[in-house]
Amino acid sequence: MVELNNKNLSICNYEEILQLFKFKICSCLYNTPYQEREDLEQEIKMKIFEKIDVINTLEAPGFFEFLNSNTTG
Repeated sequence: MVELNNKNLSICNYEEILQLFKFKICSCLYNTPYQEREDLEQEIKMKIFEKIDVINTLEAPGFFEFLNSNTTG
């Protein structure tokens, strides 16, 4: 799991995250034609950026909040 100390993501944090996924992205691109690899790589990176923003805005309930929501609802 990737944990970031700073909740505010900067360009540096995005680059670190892309480095973590770089091997997996490259290995998946071997299944695509050579002419389309660069475009697909850019699309994958854009999706990663979009999902990082979504994940950062999510807030999971605490343990007791979760228990209270299950007993009242």
